Amino acid sequence: MPRYLKDDVDQFFECEVHMPSRTIYMGGECEEEMAAFFLKGITVLREKSDQPITVIMNNLGGDEYHGLAIYDAIATCPQHVTIIAYGHAMSMGSWILQAADERVLAPRCTVMIHYGSWWSDDHVKYFRVQAKEGERLNALMERDYLARIREKLPEFTVRKLKKLLEDETFMSAEEAVALGLADRILS
Repeated sequence: MPRYLKDDVDQFFECEVHMPSRTIYMGGECEEEMAAFFLKGITVLREKSDQPITVIMNNLGGDEYHGLAIYDAIATCPQHVTIIAYGHAMSMGSWILQAADERVLAPRCTVMIHYGSWWSDDHVKYFRVQAKEGERLNALMERDYLARIREKLPEFTVRKLKKLLEDETFMSAEEAVALGLADRILS
């Protein structure tokens, strides 16, 4: 068991990291400050040991770009990462959940998937630019969800996924596991 210095303990408060259990907490919405804290926290955990990392999530979703920074940090982490979701993994939070090596839901956790929201109050040419970017992000989202769903349901089609993403699709923990968006329910 590694020894932790005062600086390590202080980082718990700054980065929402519990060093002894190698746990990082991710709540609220994906926004700049939360993403910065998460990235600092996972960096500290990556550097201190090659032991597994646990992410405790209760996430409503939020900004796709900050969420994708978190997704990439988890997906490229050399350590085994388990996300345990309590409360909700909604919108961007459900997308981030797919980055983990192991995805665990609390029994009463709600998962919600949908396409992101895009808007513009600018000139019509910017509508086209933002629409193109929205289509790019939607394609990334479809690819990530589909890859995890097909681990459980190999015949699941893009058409079925698009239908689920067109509206806000809410799922219980059991439904999310059955669809392949999580691996198991916390007992």
